[in-house]
Amino acid sequence: MPSGTKSASSTARRLSAGSSTDTDKAMDADKTAGAPGPVRRTLAGRLFTSIFLAFLAFGILITAVLVWDVLRRADEEIDREIRIVKSAFHDPIADQLWAYDEKELGAVLAALVRLSVADGVAVTDPFSGRRLGAHGITIGGEGSGMVVHSFDINYVPQGADKARHLGHVELYLPNDLSLVRSWPSIMLIFTAASVKLLLIWILFNYYAQRQLVRPLSRLSDAVDRIDPGWRPHREIQAVGPEDGELRHLQDAFNRLLNRLETAHAERAAYEEELVGARERLEDAVAERTRELEGARRRAEEASMAKSRFLAMMSHELRTPLNSILGFSQFMVDEIMGRMANARYLEYAGDIQHSARHLLDVINDILDISKVEAGEAKLEEEDLDLHEVAATIQRLMAPRLSAKEQVLTVSIPAGMPRLRGDGRVIRQILMNLCSNANKFTPEGGAVTLTAGVDYRGGIRVEVADTGVGIAAANIPLVLEAFGQVRTSHTVTHEGTGLGLTLSKQLVDLHGGDLAIQSEVGKGTTVILRFPAARTVPSA
Repeated sequence: MPSGTKSASSTARRLSAGSSTDTDKAMDADKTAGAPGPVRRTLAGRLFTSIFLAFLAFGILITAVLVWDVLRRADEEIDREIRIVKSAFHDPIADQLWAYDEKELGAVLAALVRLSVADGVAVTDPFSGRRLGAHGITIGGEGSGMVVHSFDINYVPQGADKARHLGHVELYLPNDLSLVRSWPSIMLIFTAASVKLLLIWILFNYYAQRQLVRPLSRLSDAVDRIDPGWRPHREIQAVGPEDGELRHLQDAFNRLLNRLETAHAERAAYEEELVGARERLEDAVAERTRELEGARRRAEEASMAKSRFLAMMSHELRTPLNSILGFSQFMVDEIMGRMANARYLEYAGDIQHSARHLLDVINDILDISKVEAGEAKLEEEDLDLHEVAATIQRLMAPRLSAKEQVLTVSIPAGMPRLRGDGRVIRQILMNLCSNANKFTPEGGAVTLTAGVDYRGGIRVEVADTGVGIAAANIPLVLEAFGQVRTSHTVTHEGTGLGLTLSKQLVDLHGGDLAIQSEVGKGTTVILRFPAARTVPSA
């Protein structure tokens, strides 16, 4: 009921404003906007339109079903006639084809067109496709306006016990034949449906005007006359019977006005409380945001300070370590003369081995510090993975030989090149192969494979037959200085930086590093590089 809704919204504005002057203005505006005439016409129009569309849809549905049934029957009749034609003309056509009398065949085909629904007929050779005879319109296919029905001609010669396939008959019928035959019936159906729909509409219109629209219009007029100070349930004229829906609507509207007064007062209090709570929440969020921003800034500064400290300390340690390596090498090679005691030569070798291990640790720390500080830069080039793998084999040969292990390289011919930093890629693969060598027993195998994945990126795998890693420990070994304590890790040197550094260096190339492992069976480390770093081989 549009008029009642406008008056209710007017009352809500009066309550929220809290002023009788604003109420008078709001209601006057609503009365001006909600004149009775347009309201009645809008309500009646919407109601009549809705019902009319429903009747129309129902009528269209019934009419469509009836038309479909008429067309279906016409199609069945045409199919029946075609079956009769096939039955009646099969043998005459077969006789003429067997005798190969073109003149008589043409006469039979002309009679078929004259006595049937077909506009044309053609007989073709079943083997060569050549037309043996035709009569009438025999142009079929899309856009021709014709539909083709076909059947085969078989003939059993006298004395033979097997039929021979003599020809293929095609009947050409207009594709609108069903519609043409059914058109009078369809027009009758449309006429009857229109008359029925019109009669039903007239009866409904009369009933709706008498029983619904006129009472609603009276109620709408009464609501539009409401002014401030009126008591709606005293001033609104009763409409409809005492137990009818319209009387209930009138009573409900009056109760609505009373509830709006109470609801508005409560809402005003809630809104005031909500505004205060929102302001307090915004202050708390702003304060918390400042605290988190400060904590983030301090954490970043601490991380940068740590990286700078590690880089500085590592640099300071490398200078004396290089001296230790140089002098210990002199002693091992006995450049300054032979050692008086063989144990001293063994001690010199231990010094050199420990110094090299410490230098490797320092280099790893320096690389990690550069990556974390954002100072690592890639010197990119197009890398031939065959050459990279050959370098790894050459560098790993002494370690593999010491444990009687074999490093197998499997890279297909014509492998695309990898766009990346050659030194970094070799460092990554060297770290992975060194880990595989360390944690694989004597006589084990290490495999280095490469290929192109389904996304067009390059995939490199380093697999071993070593002790393996439990699934729960895989995240640990990817952390800096993270190691799984086993009998193998105790007997092998290592800081736990190799996998961490390798992952960070792969990330610098836009790739990712993943680990698949099973305890007692071995570990496979998978490197995936994006398709953008794949360079077709020359």
